[in-house]
Amino acid sequence: MAEENRKGRHKFEPLSYKIIGACIDVQKQLGTHCMEVDYQRALEIALPKFGVQFQREVEIPITYDGVVVTRRRVDFVCWDETDRCLLETKAASTIRPDDVEQCLLYVTKGNEKLVLLVNFGQKPLKPRRFVNTPDGKGMEV
Repeated sequence: MAEENRKGRHKFEPLSYKIIGACIDVQKQLGTHCMEVDYQRALEIALPKFGVQFQREVEIPITYDGVVVTRRRVDFVCWDETDRCLLETKAASTIRPDDVEQCLLYVTKGNEKLVLLVNFGQKPLKPRRFVNTPDGKGMEV
């Protein structure tokens, strides 16, 4: 299961809080009616203000039996001095099941620890966290 620190909180929470703070700031300024790319461009400005380093549109290898069978492009790979997280953004009235499956693919077959799914089309912003689990299925926390 995801690593937890002494206070019962997950190790990744400080980074995810910074990312979510940047997303809230972006939505506060742009509202809910922009295109996904507009929010992504604004995040390029906001993330560093919140102490988050990032790379845009990074290919994540998807493996089977340890062999890369394909690659998928995630919107952002984010990190700070202690952790790393993927950020997938949307700008729709609602999150679709395919969006959730995409994030679960990243944490399971991409072997990522944490993926945040943020839909700027919803207000209030309701970020969703997906974590890698020991059984390899991934889960939302």
